[in-house]
Amino acid sequence: MTDIAVPPGLNEVGFADSPLTESAIPSALISAELTISWDEDVWLGLITEEEYERCSPNSLAMSDTCKPDSTNFAAGGPSTGDEKTFTYEISDEVYYPVDGQKSGGLVQSVDVEYSVHVTLAWPVIFFLGLLGTGLQVLAQRMH
Repeated sequence: MTDIAVPPGLNEVGFADSPLTESAIPSALISAELTISWDEDVWLGLITEEEYERCSPNSLAMSDTCKPDSTNFAAGGPSTGDEKTFTYEISDEVYYPVDGQKSGGLVQSVDVEYSVHVTLAWPVIFFLGLLGTGLQVLAQRMH
């Protein structure tokens, strides 16, 4: 993702117009670990759809409660400004990326690199293991 706008004020949260994920990821089936990194002197975070609806600039409820210190971050947030990276296991929610100035910086946009490591969740692996074992037993009994 490139040229993501960063709000100019130190005590502001910039909200993406669209979610990072279009739909919730079924965590009963897969595990998805998201790693986000950037180089600019800003912070990044993820918020849930519920928090986005409460805080986004389009929300009728937008108020002073949606500042960096009062936004409920699912991951990241102002504390990530020094590390410039975070990893989070995505669950059954839709997430929106948010950003902000780290310390009075003048950054206007940020380029973000991200990767998602997807594996099967343990219930799926367990089920497939049982299914495979059952099929082997059935095949042996048929011979």
